[in-house]
Amino acid sequence: MVINPGNPTGQVMKRKDLEDIVKLCHKYSIAILSDEVYQENIYTESKKFISMRKVLHDLGEPFSISVELISFHSVSKGL
Repeated sequence: MVINPGNPTGQVMKRKDLEDIVKLCHKYSIAILSDEVYQENIYTESKKFISMRKVLHDLGEPFSISVELISFHSVSKGL
């Protein structure tokens, strides 16, 4: 389970950390549940949200075809 950005702090995970999670899940055949509900609630312009889907896609094969990803988002949390 990955919660990015965090609530209530608006903390945003670094791309390297997200990549490390994908690689670990690939190694051990673990599905990723990515809670990205608060992606609109980042309180500083110096940090940018990067979705787990984008990281998984950018890493390419074998990660993009073997790691299962379930991503959560909701309109209600960003309004």
